Amino acid sequence: MGYESVIDYQELLNPYRLKVDYVEDYGRLKKVYTQQGVFALKRLDVSSRQGTHFIQTIGGLSQKGFMKMVQPYRTQDGQYIVYEGTHAYYLTPWLPNDPKEERDIRYHKLFQELAQLHSLTLHEVGLKQEDVKRHYELLGKQWDDRKEDLEKYVTECEQKLYMSPFELYFCMFYNECSQALGFARSKLDEWYEKMKEKEKARLVTIHGKLSSKHFIYDENGTGYFINFEKAREASPIYDLMPFYFRVFKTYPIQSYENYEWFTTYQQHFSLREEELLLFYCYMAFPELIVRAVDQYRNERGAQTEMKHVQTLVSSYWHMKNIEQLLTRIMQAEQQKKAAAEQAAQAQANS
Repeated sequence: MGYESVIDYQELLNPYRLKVDYVEDYGRLKKVYTQQGVFALKRLDVSSRQGTHFIQTIGGLSQKGFMKMVQPYRTQDGQYIVYEGTHAYYLTPWLPNDPKEERDIRYHKLFQELAQLHSLTLHEVGLKQEDVKRHYELLGKQWDDRKEDLEKYVTECEQKLYMSPFELYFCMFYNECSQALGFARSKLDEWYEKMKEKEKARLVTIHGKLSSKHFIYDENGTGYFINFEKAREASPIYDLMPFYFRVFKTYPIQSYENYEWFTTYQQHFSLREEELLLFYCYMAFPELIVRAVDQYRNERGAQTEMKHVQTLVSSYWHMKNIEQLLTRIMQAEQQKKAAAEQAAQAQANS
């Protein structure tokens, strides 16, 4: 955090009729202290199109009744965006973000409000089977090629008299990595078979950059989303996947918390079977391990052997954390399906 000149921002905030006292610098976000209160000033990317899209998104969500977002202020002449040279800015309240709950409860609230966002913006669009087939074939070929490439590499490593530490670790992890590749491919196949029956797909407004840092609290303990700059229409899984992908970049986690957040979401907005299948296959594909191997083979001298090994090991942990989550979700889905079948059978027999 740093401090910036008041003069730099006074002219920018004149359209809001604010008198600036001082400014704290948080990168693209500025905390602005004024005689009228404390505000958050956010700089958008240089594209004016992004500013227009952002305001349209906020307006559309408000019309649909979604209010759990920090609304930007209008200038005196009714504009949401102010421009200075090539930069665009918007102004919002600065919320204290001092929640009283434990971390896990805050994440449950985040997923509950995310489910509401998806529910309120849900709509269906027509599917073109040629598009579905093209996506399936393209992704399937990419994954098959990667699997074949890794098979060749592990064979090369095992034929060496003396393997490097990275090669040794890769060989140790390879069987589990191969299983993850096979699982991802099988779920992609299941998804495609399921989609052959479909004429429509569900789209929602996704936040686009879901993170606990983008869900903050006011003085009453009510949570609000911020940073809708990457919001767009997409399948709901495109909010969930990047979130978990980031959360699992850590040491091995032995906890039900991550699964329970997902169940909170499912209780308020349930994913369809084909959406779950796509979620499974995208999450399961060991992307980080593939990247680590590529980096070692193509840019080996860019960093030390130890650093390459650390990257590979953390990628393995990432894969195992994802495996734990998917296993629990799939077990729960199988139990729900079995219970539904038993209930249907009991009704048929009665």
